Amino acid sequence: LDSSVLSRRSRFLLSPRAWRCLPPFGQGTMGNSPCFQGVTQTPALRDAEVPTAGGATIDHVLTITLNGEKLEICRPDPRVSLLEYLRDTALLTGAKRSCLQGGCGSCLVVVQRYDWANHKWVAKSVNSCLKPLVSCDGMTITTVEGVGTERKGCHAIQERIAGNHGMQCGFCTPGMVMNAYALLKDNGKPTAQQCMESFDGNICRCTGYRNLVNASETFATDASPACQELASKFPAFDADSEKLPNMPPPSRLISKVFSSGGVTWYAPTTLSEVVALRTKLKRAAIILGDTAKGIRQAAYETFGGKAADVIYLGNVDELNFVDEKHGMLVLGSGMRIDDICRAVRARADKLAYAEDLAVALSWIAQRHIRSEAGWAGNLMITRTGFPSDLHPALLATDATISYVTDDAANEKEVAIADFKQGVVPANALLTKLSIPLRNSGTYRYYRVAQRKWLAHAFVNAAFRVDVDPETKTVTDARIAVGVYAYGPKRSPGAEAALVGHELSSHTLQRTITALHKDFDDEFTSEPQYKTIDNPKGKDEYRKSLPDSFLFKFFQELQALHNIKEWKPTELGMMKPLPLKRGTLKFEELPGREDKAQLSAKGLTSGKVRYTDDTQVPSLYGYLVLSTCATGKVTKIDTSAALNMEGVKDVITAADIPGANSCGFVPGEETLFVPVGGDIMCQGQQIALVVATTYRAAKKAAAAVKVDVEGANIGALLTIDDAIKADSKLAGAALTSIGNKEEVEAALARSDKVLEGSTYIIGQHGFPMEKQSVCAIPEERNGITLYSSTQAPDFCRAVVAGILGLHGKGSLLAVKCTRAGGGFGPKNSRNVPVAGAAAVAAHKLDQAVKVALEATQEHVAIGHRHSFKVQYKVGYKSDGSIQACKVEAWGNGGCTHDFSGFLFLEYAEAVPSVYGWGGNFCIDVHGMKLNLPTNTAVRSFGNPQGMFTTETIIEDVATALGKPAEEIRERNLLTKSTAITPWKQNMDFFNADMLYQKVKADARFAARAAEIEAFNRENRWRKRGISAVPLCYGHCYVYAAGTGALINIHGSDGSVTV
Repeated sequence: LDSSVLSRRSRFLLSPRAWRCLPPFGQGTMGNSPCFQGVTQTPALRDAEVPTAGGATIDHVLTITLNGEKLEICRPDPRVSLLEYLRDTALLTGAKRSCLQGGCGSCLVVVQRYDWANHKWVAKSVNSCLKPLVSCDGMTITTVEGVGTERKGCHAIQERIAGNHGMQCGFCTPGMVMNAYALLKDNGKPTAQQCMESFDGNICRCTGYRNLVNASETFATDASPACQELASKFPAFDADSEKLPNMPPPSRLISKVFSSGGVTWYAPTTLSEVVALRTKLKRAAIILGDTAKGIRQAAYETFGGKAADVIYLGNVDELNFVDEKHGMLVLGSGMRIDDICRAVRARADKLAYAEDLAVALSWIAQRHIRSEAGWAGNLMITRTGFPSDLHPALLATDATISYVTDDAANEKEVAIADFKQGVVPANALLTKLSIPLRNSGTYRYYRVAQRKWLAHAFVNAAFRVDVDPETKTVTDARIAVGVYAYGPKRSPGAEAALVGHELSSHTLQRTITALHKDFDDEFTSEPQYKTIDNPKGKDEYRKSLPDSFLFKFFQELQALHNIKEWKPTELGMMKPLPLKRGTLKFEELPGREDKAQLSAKGLTSGKVRYTDDTQVPSLYGYLVLSTCATGKVTKIDTSAALNMEGVKDVITAADIPGANSCGFVPGEETLFVPVGGDIMCQGQQIALVVATTYRAAKKAAAAVKVDVEGANIGALLTIDDAIKADSKLAGAALTSIGNKEEVEAALARSDKVLEGSTYIIGQHGFPMEKQSVCAIPEERNGITLYSSTQAPDFCRAVVAGILGLHGKGSLLAVKCTRAGGGFGPKNSRNVPVAGAAAVAAHKLDQAVKVALEATQEHVAIGHRHSFKVQYKVGYKSDGSIQACKVEAWGNGGCTHDFSGFLFLEYAEAVPSVYGWGGNFCIDVHGMKLNLPTNTAVRSFGNPQGMFTTETIIEDVATALGKPAEEIRERNLLTKSTAITPWKQNMDFFNADMLYQKVKADARFAARAAEIEAFNRENRWRKRGISAVPLCYGHCYVYAAGTGALINIHGSDGSVTV
């Protein structure tokens, strides 16, 4: 028997003891060797009490409660994540495998545990992709399948998300359900603000958040009237009934040790055990939530698999506490970041800036990570360069850190300002965080990043001051800045410039000058923001941010202490507000009213399956990708990988039975770069490591050594590089529309002529479900491919060639149940992944799954096409355009793919809804670069075309000093003049009418006047409004000709399409 294929319905085949002792994923699963040796060995293992360094004993049994059923897992593998176990052993696929970094929320589950510090049960949503399985000992885990199903009845959350159209592709939906479920479990009836903020760790790629947030808000105590109306459409539900009851505490856990695959997990229960273990195992990793592996691209395992011993602090009583001593809030190092937020808010009567500090800490990562991540680990990795938000936030509070080294009784304390290498030893074990409870002072925290949550700050800062209410002078100050100099630190010069002085503009200038004097010599450049197109990165911008933060802080202090009046709208940081409920109007024929999609409840219950959810015994593949843009592969050394645990084979070009070709143009793009072959771009496939587990395949892929001669020599990485080298895609070298000679003549006659240029950057398609394939060998050398694809027949045709099935293509079947987001890249870029899985399955005669993770997807899968554009436009003083000539260079990447079609779509999109005086032409040059081949991405060339169009329109408006809307309206086509530059009549043209209707319905003129007034009255915050007409070609002639098979069943008249 094999545990991976043992369904939950088959448990009666085993004795209760045998089932309890099923080994986890990674020990005889998914096509691996028989695994029930664990059953016969169990009595010996459980009886053997093997002494360890800390005095703990090897128990070998992990106890969890999963969806209401208590399970005992023998010999759990410390390397296995909770997500791995759920999907690949328990066969619960509602939690999705997507980013594997704790960044998307697709893998959410709810974990219930007893909080010994606060003496109550808590329910938290956690990222199962980051949580080690062995850290769940004694916990209750609920997956989306345990919340409700269509057969057993859906939960109110599932009903409301499904009924309010809270999904499209549905891949993220289980995570959204678990997010809302955890909110109710932890709070009962939440507030509307809590509903809004709870989504900080969940990404939805296609639906948008309004319907999801509104569905969640229907449970809120202060739900808006619109959300109350929405709730009335569903059966009544009391959210307070869902709140976790205050049950008796469980039995205390005992110290345990779990060991497998060369990694040993120690779960001690006393501080003395931890110190003893740390003394003996000097290179052991100390963890709590282990969330840090999410920020390291290669760290699927703890410390990237480099730590053979792991010490877990979650069960240590002396480190799991919250207390008050000597005017300090004290938390043990077993407490999570979210625990600090709660403890601080609970002491609002003792800490003057409790809410401001709690808000600062709530910007760290996202709530699913904050509920697991320990404050101690965050501070420790800051010492090695991590851009922490926690450290500077605590610096301004005068917090202190306690630690021990070799003796648990010899605890030392140090100010957090001195928590640095050279002062606190490397072997220090943090034990306490102490935050002074001050009844006075003003505290603010500032950060700027690419987004509010789940993004490293460009710069962050925390400021705290005391101001004398009589003299209005500063009596005490703390100025802490992070992600600027070498580590977070206070600015003594800036603090001195503040103390004893009034909050004036002169004091502000002196403070800014002093801060730069303290820090500028230590300013650290951030290389991740530097690109070939932007070699300076964001350094200059980052250097200006402390000035902005101090200015904002002075504004707030001056307003607070009645020194200077500032508009409330200009103070502080913008806060997330509850979304208004959108009104959906269905103007359809009777019988097609507002109804949820047929699979809605299946999506909310996790029962709908995607490609990676295919439940067949399989091996797992992980791609080896090129790390350079050019070069010749001279050697592929797979020996180390083949000797690693669980590895079955490494597939290369030598294993391909047919053509080594996987692109649009035969022979242009290789499935695997062979030895002696040329690399065309970074991210090109070189090999596929196949192993019994996903984790083993990934680890072994890093051991494959690829020698490349001439790496990156002559690489063309920008459009300007390609233009200079005249590097073009032969089949898409030039796309032209319009008569160039006539347009040149019209430009010569024009009243005014303006020339300009712009660049249009690319964009990743970013489906929530990454490229995923499951290849299953069939009879007669056939293969069934379950592929997340938008073009199954194209996939079938190309992969058939790869397998050498010329004339026997029917032996290859491609099935797509659904795609977890397509957006274009799954039209063609799934083919290399599908081909790799098919070759592996063919060679090994076993099913093989390949699913890219987010980092691979971003490296290997091309983007929306980027462009360089130059234009020349003639126009009159009233804004009437007389002629326009556009020349563009499109970045097609290293192969043709969809570029030829897309450049035509782009060229046809640029004219848009404007007449251009009857004189328009465009040339689009298809450029070949050493970048992953760019591909179809949602709207297929039209966004780039519209960007080009409106750049020209707005540049003309700026030159004339007129509103852009006036230029748009003056040049809009009408039904009688709606003819394209390629002489096609737009018979149903109504853009002019719709433009006026939208402006009227949206009160555009009145709102524009209100915005102008607001901007005149507010110096620092500005608003804007714009109305842009457009047209969109909705039929692709070259893609026509698809067929559909419709079966009408004679028994009951039901229909299958």
